[in-house]
Amino acid sequence: VMVAVSVRLLPLLLLVARPLSIMSRPKTAVIIGATNGIGKAIACRLAQEGFQIIAVGRDKEGRKSEVLGFLEECSASNGGESKDDKECTIKHEFRACNAFELAQVKTCAQDIVRDYSTDDKGIDALVMTQGMATIQNFTPTSEGNDQKLTLHYWSRAAFANCLLPALRTPSIMPGGPVVMTLLSGGVHSPYAKYKEDPELKQKYSIPKAADSAGYYTDLFFDKLARQQPNESINFIHAAPGFVASNWGTEMPVWIRAPTRAMQKLMGKSPEKCADFMVRPILQCADGKIALNLPEQPGSSPQPNRGLYIMKQDGTSGKLTKDHTVEAMDSVWGTTKDVLGRAGVDLED
Repeated sequence: VMVAVSVRLLPLLLLVARPLSIMSRPKTAVIIGATNGIGKAIACRLAQEGFQIIAVGRDKEGRKSEVLGFLEECSASNGGESKDDKECTIKHEFRACNAFELAQVKTCAQDIVRDYSTDDKGIDALVMTQGMATIQNFTPTSEGNDQKLTLHYWSRAAFANCLLPALRTPSIMPGGPVVMTLLSGGVHSPYAKYKEDPELKQKYSIPKAADSAGYYTDLFFDKLARQQPNESINFIHAAPGFVASNWGTEMPVWIRAPTRAMQKLMGKSPEKCADFMVRPILQCADGKIALNLPEQPGSSPQPNRGLYIMKQDGTSGKLTKDHTVEAMDSVWGTTKDVLGRAGVDLED
């Protein structure tokens, strides 16, 4: 009986043990791609739960006031107060960033770290949703990387890496901070040419672009999760499923029109998707993440640490059969090279 009581009280005991300077601040989440679609819905859902939101997205005239006004409405719809500390002052932010450019990602992330890696500030959640759906071939950014792979993987690896100092600060969440990338967790296939054509510059195709982004995400974030300084951070690769969002805006009309029709018939709303996607964040805010670590197909020196895979319904998913230490190291090396060209340094 005493053991059961102790388990129930653990989240409370962890909170009490935290410095008062930490307890006096609101939970803070950085949402990349927060200006529309799933990212916007997740930002709103967390604001309703008392999170302070740092919304990151591409800028345009009037966007800052539009985003902040929306987030204020979301906070007000649920009282606008942190459930843990009603004295917390919540001040949402909008930070402009073009995620096609890794140099901009670095600058944006460093600015956030500068403002949120102090004794009384920190980042409790990072959610990355930026992306695009096109049928274009390899299309280089100004830095020479493929646009689609940049949004779906390179920029996400850069954001997570650069924001680590703020994520490593003592978290107000007893279950630890969360880093979540929404893409294709448990859905994609392995990308076999990760050594021969790691940046898809030789033979590009839509399936290869999709599988490489998902496969690289698994491998990179699994390795990041296993680094000792990151042991308190929960890394998650999630699959949002089929959502009735603005996905496919860049598609030609002959694809976009039937896609919109299917979304209305079969897709869940961004708000419904957000309800599933925020679950592990809210779990960590209350106590402990409920996801289970997947089995490792390859040998693993740290079986009790690693990347969580989350399916569209919020349950635990699996890694690909080709998830190996060798592939992990190879993709890490490629990512280090690509990010390094933009001045982003990975910690080995």
